Amino acid sequence: MGTLDNLNKERGGRIEGMRFLLIIVALLVIWPHLPLQSEPAGSWNQFRGPNGSGVALDSRPPLKPGTDSVAWKIPVPPGLSAPVLSENRIFLTGFEDGRLVTLAIDKASGKKLWQQQAPKVPIEKLHEANSPASPSALVDRDRVVVYFGAYGMICYYHDGKEIWKKTISSPRSLYGSSTSPISHGDTLILVLDDDNNLHKSLLSRSRILALKKTNGEVAWETPRPFQRSGWSTPIIWKHEGGEELVILGNGRLCGYDLQSGEEKWHVTGFSRETISMPVAGDGVVHASASKRGGAPDAHPDPQPFWDAVIRFDTNGDKKLQRREMTGHFTFPFRPELPLAHSGYGMPLPKDPKQRGKRLDGMFHWMDKDKDGSWTEKEFISNISIGHGKPMLVAVRPGGRGNITGSHVAWELNKAIPEIPSPIFHGKRIYMVCNGGVLAGVDAGTGKLIYRNRLGGLGQYSASPVIANNHLYLCSEPGLVTVAKTGDTFGVVHQHDLSEPIFTTPALDKNTLYIRGKEHLWAFRSKD
Repeated sequence: MGTLDNLNKERGGRIEGMRFLLIIVALLVIWPHLPLQSEPAGSWNQFRGPNGSGVALDSRPPLKPGTDSVAWKIPVPPGLSAPVLSENRIFLTGFEDGRLVTLAIDKASGKKLWQQQAPKVPIEKLHEANSPASPSALVDRDRVVVYFGAYGMICYYHDGKEIWKKTISSPRSLYGSSTSPISHGDTLILVLDDDNNLHKSLLSRSRILALKKTNGEVAWETPRPFQRSGWSTPIIWKHEGGEELVILGNGRLCGYDLQSGEEKWHVTGFSRETISMPVAGDGVVHASASKRGGAPDAHPDPQPFWDAVIRFDTNGDKKLQRREMTGHFTFPFRPELPLAHSGYGMPLPKDPKQRGKRLDGMFHWMDKDKDGSWTEKEFISNISIGHGKPMLVAVRPGGRGNITGSHVAWELNKAIPEIPSPIFHGKRIYMVCNGGVLAGVDAGTGKLIYRNRLGGLGQYSASPVIANNHLYLCSEPGLVTVAKTGDTFGVVHQHDLSEPIFTTPALDKNTLYIRGKEHLWAFRSKD
């Protein structure tokens, strides 16, 4: 009996072992097809952190980031994607030696863990101010998804092993792609606003693409035929009536059903070029856009535009002739910038013949009286800073169709940034404009509480982030500023990174990560 018992035990053990092996094999087979797991609340797993809010409530980075708080500094490939974080890693994209790349970095040490190249493809045509690696990654507990306008989307495990990839036709736009993917449930959502028309149509090829996280297959697709190129990343707006996909595009803010992609409502009045990301707070969604050329107010002063033009008056007659439109001449969009700055004026072809034709058209367009010159009076009376108006709006939930007149709670037309997104915290909205101007707005009423200079000039491309009940702001010249939140303006600390900054920082529990033009910096609290 003892021998029989032993044999039965051995046979049972083998059966259980086989069952265990079968379970393991099954898990290995289905594991690549399991949905991405959601990140813990407060994680910085996408552009601008949790749902694009820019706020890390539990984060305690240094209040005085500077030399003493640098945990590490490492070189990174050129690119404009913002850092996104998993529990232990940082993910960035870049463009290096003619190739689109994704890299993973250890948060603790700054050590580069791996770098993967996307398939080699022709790079999309883009403005020199942009990069082929501009969209930020999207990460969960196990995987990271990257999007390149020139190629499409690639999904990796955290160790760099590829899971799937999907080519996506590149949208045509003046500046190139910069919209980042977001996540909802089992889908990835990507906005592909496009200046190209549909075949034999005057309608745009713009669309929203929802992909299955498991394999990159299309879950649903929604056309945006009246939209042209835009650079805003969408958000998921959760309110008392449910949740919606909210997208800021050229001319309008739209809300979509997350299951079908159906457009539910829209608000009009925005400018042609929309870049900033909407933000939600207290059941209301807020969105902002400046006028073309970065004009922050409803009635910009045309004089600086003329001052920028007349500097090319070589004969001193206080007029501008076509023959004087030489060298770096272009029509100024942002006359406060240096002439050689990529964002200064209208992009012109490099080919001399094509450039000449474009300048001819520009000259005759403004020479209304056809006397062969621009005068100050003629220029100022005819200048147009683009369609739409600069504005920050607050939109209430529950509307259908065009809700501009019914669900816009308030509208503000001053202190509107060109690129940085607004940020909501403590019933206040904060915005940073070019020239280092910080504005605080009452989110309930739209009243401008203050509008003060930070003490450092320059342009701002990076959006503000909030931790420690303080704002962290980065200028293009490299000035890092920490300012108070609340109703009172106050600068707590400033540090010159001595390196240009174009991308929005990232935050974890004790560290501020800043991507400069050439390096990634980690500023870490010591306690």
